Amino acid sequence: MTPAQLVQVVPPGVYNRPQNPRQDPQGWYGEETLDVEAVHGMAPAAKIVFVGAPNNYQDLDAAMNHVVDGHLAQIVTNSYGFNTELLPAGFVKPFEDTLLQAAIEGIGVYFSSGDSGDETSVAGFATTDWPASSPWVTAVGGTSLGISSSKTRVLETGWGTSTYSCSATTQVCSRTGWLYGAGGGVSVVFAEPFYQQTAGLSLTGRGVPDVAALADPQTGLLIGQTQAFPNGASYDEYRIGGTSLASPIFAGLMALADQKAGHPHGFANPLFYANPSAFYDVTSIKTAVARRNYVNGVDSTNGTVDRLRTLDDYSGSPTQHTNPGWDNVTGLGTPGSAFLSLIGQ
Repeated sequence: MTPAQLVQVVPPGVYNRPQNPRQDPQGWYGEETLDVEAVHGMAPAAKIVFVGAPNNYQDLDAAMNHVVDGHLAQIVTNSYGFNTELLPAGFVKPFEDTLLQAAIEGIGVYFSSGDSGDETSVAGFATTDWPASSPWVTAVGGTSLGISSSKTRVLETGWGTSTYSCSATTQVCSRTGWLYGAGGGVSVVFAEPFYQQTAGLSLTGRGVPDVAALADPQTGLLIGQTQAFPNGASYDEYRIGGTSLASPIFAGLMALADQKAGHPHGFANPLFYANPSAFYDVTSIKTAVARRNYVNGVDSTNGTVDRLRTLDDYSGSPTQHTNPGWDNVTGLGTPGSAFLSLIGQ
C-alpha cells in the first residue's frame, strides 16, 4: 500500500474526553487494523479513508454523518452494532436518515451482522442487531471455510461454533458451551424491504443478513500491527475473525466490482437479490476442527489445552439455520465465480 492510498480522518483530541464515555484509542486498534488490511487485501488498488470517532457511542453517528455529507467514499464498511434493535426511536431515526441519505447519494454501506447469532445467549431472546437490520444497509453474515493445499474450496458452511474440552489421555471431549456465530434473523422493527419482497422471501420483516463472507476465526485473516504485550510494545501478527472480518472482505470485493464496472454501485441490495446466481449458496455441513490453545493466550509458558470446535452449530442460537437459498446465517451466500461478471457491470 502506498501512502497516498490511505487517508486518516480523526477528530483532534480524541482521548481528551470526560472519563465516561472516554475511549482508549488503542482499545479498538485490532478492529481498525482488520478493516484496513482486509479491504486492502481484497482490493489492492483501492483508496482507503479511515474515519475515526472520539468514542463508540453517538460520536460514531457524527463520524458517519461526516462520511456521507462529504461523500468521502463510495463504499463504507462498519463492524459495530447493538445486540438488539429495540432501541429508542429518537436514537435510531437520525442514523436511519443518514443511511437513507447514503443510499440516495449512491454510497453503499455495509454492516457486520453480529457475532452472537440470534442474540438469545446475550439478550435472552431472539433479535437482530442494529444497524445491520436497517433496510438501507447491506448486512454481511459469516461462514466457516475450508480450503485445500491448492487453494480450492473443500467446504463452506454457516458460521456457528460450540467448544469442547478434550483430554489427550482419555481421548474424550466434553462440551463446554456455545461460543459465537453470525448474527441474523427477522426484524420486528423494519418491514420486509421491497428487494426481499421482489425476491419472494415472504418474511414477516426485514431479513438479516443479505450476503456473507469468511468470518470463522479458526481460519480468519492474519493481520499485523504494533501492539501492547506484557513485556512492552512490539510488532505482531495474529489471526482474527468474526463478521467484523466478513464486512470489510465483502466491501473490498465490491470495490473490485466498482473498478470493473467503471462506476460505483451504491446501495446494491436490489442488484444482489435480482442476481442470486452471483452467489455461492452456502449449505449446512456439520463437522468440527481440533486445535491446541495457549493457556495464557500468548505463548506456551503456562502450557496448552486441547479444544474441539464445531462448525454450523447453532445450539446457542436456536432460531438460526443454514439452508439452501436465502437463510438467516449467510443471506444469499458468499460471492461466487460469477460475482464479478454479474455484479461488476
